Amino acid sequence: MKRLTAAEKDAIELHPFMQKMVEQFPLDYEGAPDVPGRMLLPNGCVTCWCRSLDGALWLANEHGVTRMADEAYERDNVQYFNAPRYLADDRVTAICPDEKNGVWVWTESGISHLYYQEMTMAEKAAIYDARILERQTRHGFVTDPYFERENDFTEFRHYSSDNDGLWTAMYAAGACYEYAVTGSADALKRATVTTEAVLSLVDVTGIKGYFARSFVTKDEPLPEDGFWITRDDGEIIWKSDTSSDEVVGHFLIYLIAHELLPDEALKAKIRRIAGEVAGYIIDNDYYFIDVTGKPTLWGNWNIDYFNGRGYEDTSLNAAELLSHIKVAAYLTGEERFEREYRKLAVDLGYADLCCTYLSRKGEHINYSDEELCYLSYLPLVLLETDPVLLKKYREAMGQWWQNIQRELNPLWTYIYKLIDPALDYDMEGCLWTLRRLPLDLREFAPNNENRADLEFEEKTDRFNKRQITTLLAPDERRIMKWNGNPFNLGGGGNIKKEEPGTIFTLPYWMGRYYGFLKGE
Repeated sequence: MKRLTAAEKDAIELHPFMQKMVEQFPLDYEGAPDVPGRMLLPNGCVTCWCRSLDGALWLANEHGVTRMADEAYERDNVQYFNAPRYLADDRVTAICPDEKNGVWVWTESGISHLYYQEMTMAEKAAIYDARILERQTRHGFVTDPYFERENDFTEFRHYSSDNDGLWTAMYAAGACYEYAVTGSADALKRATVTTEAVLSLVDVTGIKGYFARSFVTKDEPLPEDGFWITRDDGEIIWKSDTSSDEVVGHFLIYLIAHELLPDEALKAKIRRIAGEVAGYIIDNDYYFIDVTGKPTLWGNWNIDYFNGRGYEDTSLNAAELLSHIKVAAYLTGEERFEREYRKLAVDLGYADLCCTYLSRKGEHINYSDEELCYLSYLPLVLLETDPVLLKKYREAMGQWWQNIQRELNPLWTYIYKLIDPALDYDMEGCLWTLRRLPLDLREFAPNNENRADLEFEEKTDRFNKRQITTLLAPDERRIMKWNGNPFNLGGGGNIKKEEPGTIFTLPYWMGRYYGFLKGE
């Protein structure tokens, strides 16, 4: 596998930064300073302001708090704090500076201490990582914990997810990069546990080359949705109808774990499984066939699918299949897979089909497809050496980039820059996205409807939700995986649910490994 590195112009030297922090208290909290004077306007609205000791201006009204300052990165100059992430409610009644760089805020129903704490990006990653084995894994799968009570992280439940394999593979890939960069025993443990969890989805089905979406034991709650099959011993119930999303995640971690982890037995298992899954897809005419003998709903990579129901999926699914077969060819060393890859790419024209995204795309952008696209291209970028094919893959990725470039998404940017290093882009903006991810990844509702600084799109998104064209900081919008729409206005609203830190750890450690981020 090629060891690609970032262009020197794209590398950023990391330094400690100021992480936004919040502590919330009831109104009778004795640790807060005395309530400062208040100003009541004739219309009944309460307004107040102060300067923190770092010189920042803090303005407050019935819609929350705004901080204004001249910061090193322009997007940090104006920052917005509102309920429920930062405040008990939005009707601020008083505000005063603390003894460092923050403020105390009183609202009608609570007190908040807003401040900034210096930390390194590595320290931030460690905070997210500490939660993984503590409360965010189920049978090794990285998953969302659902807490029994608000603001209490001690009791929680886990549930099966449609995409246990994909979400776990993405976390595992980040942990593999972390191990490669640091040699950390803790990173190796997390990478190994989560990689083995992905491989366990192959073991439970009993079908050579076909793996489950997820599984539960007989003692776990069985989700009401989906197609579930009980294993012969009755101990495991596994979910079928496995989608192309899952296959993307599997082949991604097959490659990354095989190349970066040291366990030879694990490597051998990965090689075997990669060959079996790729062979199963090839033998079934580029379909993923489940126990019914029919293709799963989304496991389709055949030309007939592209010419029918999957017309809009053509460019994505063509890239997926090329990626999977290329990984199998590399890992197994078997000539049959390399021949199949060349047949697909050249003889059947799949490399050209990769370049049909703009001509075949529908009315709405599917951000989940952006995720699957770039996760599929990463192995192709790392493994392909044919300049003709690489040129086509760069062209194909560039079509998706036309929308992605609005997002300041570090993960997709780092992948794309590996194949197009000459591209000029706001790499500081990608670091800003990572810096502005909140430490608390519970799904607070963003409540941005009353903001006057937003520009709206005329069209709704594919779920008929309102969209904005303004890119908000991650700590001012809903928490989402990288398959979410960052321009969606609403969403979230379940503070008993916590998102794992993969959204930070994968791009951060990938950036470190490929040299986009220097130092800690």
